[in-house]
Amino acid sequence: MREELDRPAKAAVPPSREFSVEGYLSGLTVPRLTAGQNHGSLSPPLFWICGAGALALTSLLCLRLNLNYSTTAFVLLVVLAFLALFGNLVASMAFSAGALVCLGYVFVEPAFTFEVGNLQDLAALAAFLIGSLFVTTLIWRVRMLGALYREQAQLLDLTSDAIIVRDLDDRITFWNRGAEELFGWQRTEALGNIEHRLLRTEFPAPLEDIKQTLLRTGRWEGELMHTTRSGARVSVLSRWSTDPSEPTFGILESSTDVTQRRRAEEAIRQSEAVYLAEAQQLSKTGSFGWDVVTDELIWSAETFRIFELAPTSTPTLGFVIERIHPDDLDVVQKAFEDAKQEGRSFSLEHRLLMPGQTIKFVKVVTRAALNQKGNLEFIGAVMDVSLQKSAHAELQRSELRYRHLFSRMPIALRQLDATQLVHLFKALRQKGVTDLGKYFDENPDFLTTCMEALKFHEANEHAIRLFGGNPSQAPKPSLVRTWQARPDTFRRAMESNFRGAPSFEEETQMVTWDGRVIDVLFITARVGPIDDFEISLVGTIDISERVRAQNALRKLQADFAHAARVSMLGELTASIAHEINQPLAAMSTHGGAGLRWLDRPAPDLAEVQLSIQGMVTSAVRASDIVARIRAMAAGKSTERSLLCLDDVIAEALVFLRHESQSRGVSIAHHRGPSAVEVLGDRIQLQQVVVNLAMNSMQAMEDAQCADRRITIRTTQSAGMVHFSLVDSGPGIKPEHLDRLFESFFTTKKDGMGMGLPICKSILEAHGGKITAANDDAGEGAKVSFSLAAAAE
Repeated sequence: MREELDRPAKAAVPPSREFSVEGYLSGLTVPRLTAGQNHGSLSPPLFWICGAGALALTSLLCLRLNLNYSTTAFVLLVVLAFLALFGNLVASMAFSAGALVCLGYVFVEPAFTFEVGNLQDLAALAAFLIGSLFVTTLIWRVRMLGALYREQAQLLDLTSDAIIVRDLDDRITFWNRGAEELFGWQRTEALGNIEHRLLRTEFPAPLEDIKQTLLRTGRWEGELMHTTRSGARVSVLSRWSTDPSEPTFGILESSTDVTQRRRAEEAIRQSEAVYLAEAQQLSKTGSFGWDVVTDELIWSAETFRIFELAPTSTPTLGFVIERIHPDDLDVVQKAFEDAKQEGRSFSLEHRLLMPGQTIKFVKVVTRAALNQKGNLEFIGAVMDVSLQKSAHAELQRSELRYRHLFSRMPIALRQLDATQLVHLFKALRQKGVTDLGKYFDENPDFLTTCMEALKFHEANEHAIRLFGGNPSQAPKPSLVRTWQARPDTFRRAMESNFRGAPSFEEETQMVTWDGRVIDVLFITARVGPIDDFEISLVGTIDISERVRAQNALRKLQADFAHAARVSMLGELTASIAHEINQPLAAMSTHGGAGLRWLDRPAPDLAEVQLSIQGMVTSAVRASDIVARIRAMAAGKSTERSLLCLDDVIAEALVFLRHESQSRGVSIAHHRGPSAVEVLGDRIQLQQVVVNLAMNSMQAMEDAQCADRRITIRTTQSAGMVHFSLVDSGPGIKPEHLDRLFESFFTTKKDGMGMGLPICKSILEAHGGKITAANDDAGEGAKVSFSLAAAAE
């Protein structure tokens, strides 16, 4: 197996790389001198210690066996050769020097000294040193060449091409991984086999002729057909190389798989005719040949389809004449006769009259040439242009429709030639201008330049009537005068055009051709290039009547706004009365209770004090409400702070304590599991709780409910704090649910309809939402709202 690996490596090295002292010494570098094999499991220091120990032990063993100098030198030389198999060149030289020291110290007289008694011993030591250096260096050189050959073989395995080395008898000596993947044979299976038998090769020429060319020139390249192990046929581009001066080195063969490429090329060749036929059918263009001498015609398949003739039929010149439209027959026959007589190419367009009386338009283009018989022949193409003719006719009709629409449209339309303006904008962009507005500010006269660059081209009848003139007479109307009243509109239109906007629209004023200033809706659209002109279409609608109507409407709106402010003042008065009524009623209740405590035979001063404190608290509350309303009226922001909603509810229930006791209502407050804070106004939120609780107590009293209970509960979820108030009253009528929060809607006899709308406004200002419904668990009403928890 080692011989098989070495043989292709030898073939890969040119003769100039043979060993020589000069080449060897010139190739010695520090990395190569220190390069060597890994010492198995030994580290480099341990290898040095083991090597030195081996030399020392060998010397002592030879001394113990009383071996002479020659025998000991031979034994040491064997040890040095063994060490050279595993070490690098520096280590081999060092061990050679160590062996020389051992010989000189132990086996040269006088023994155990470094003195040399005679020249013969000195010569023997020198011979040993030279011999040991030669042997170790030669071993190192062989190792280096072997490593180099192995590296080269590994590199050949990296390529995707199939690399094969064979001898002159065509026996395979090297087979890389690319060959394994391409042909399916493993390296161990392929080595030693004759290549063209193993792969059943088909050669483009006799194998002996190919070998003769290879031995003569050193190279051969061609396409071969091989058979893989699985029986598949592969086409390869094969390149053979050898050294003509040393053909015994063998033949290096590199093969690239071109099977897919050849299949694709063959498919392309086979489909060219199909593609040509498809292309002719898609473009409705047929080809033909006309031998003038024999009148023989050769048509393509598309030509048969154009003339509606069966492909199995033989086309004749008489058949072509029959298909030509009678009105075009004379022109076509004259063109044929001139072509036959003068022998020059011709081109013409005419009509065909088909059997179903349908008409086709065809265009015929020919080129005169001499065929293989020496006869004059016309090679040409015939194109069915019926669709193009139809499209052109439709385009003409469309143009006519546009002309009618432009002329008779009840909108003032003008066409402007914007070619010069386009050139101006292009020059600005080349200068690096990206903001036209800034450029106008720096160059005020450029706005007039843009006006002058737009040339009047055409106007419809409505535009002539609107602008009051005859634009067909010289001089043409100038846009500079037209935009005297509102040049700012023209500037914005130019900026829009410069940004690439397709249209611009604005209400503005324009100066007519007879000097009037009119209110118009100005609309412009960039049509694009037409007949080498850059056309802009400008539409103008007279809105003078609408502007006058809008002015009248604005005056009427101002009158309505004044009336609305008067109405709002009444609503604000009702709101203030409603809000102040609660603390005033509480003050009255506390005052009456205090007087009753004083009227007792033994006045209870503690209860009187509590009543007076309640009166003071209610007075402060009324003052705070007035301050809040004044701040709201003045547009001032409310004072918000971090509040615990349960604390706000508890404070509000203190205000309601006497009211609930007098009405026989029990109020239960269930706090949330955690004191989550909200950002809000304490007085306003207390106002909401008081309003909701008072509504429930009044509803239960009006319904004369025996069991009067209010349950207030707070919960937290998903960053929100939820409030719910459930009473044991009669509930809310279904028809009233959608109107509860409307202003001035009330179900009470003496109600004002402001309490719930105020609560809704307060909560929405806090980012919350309030809802009302009937309780699912009972017959009472349930009012709920949610507020966002304050961020921690």
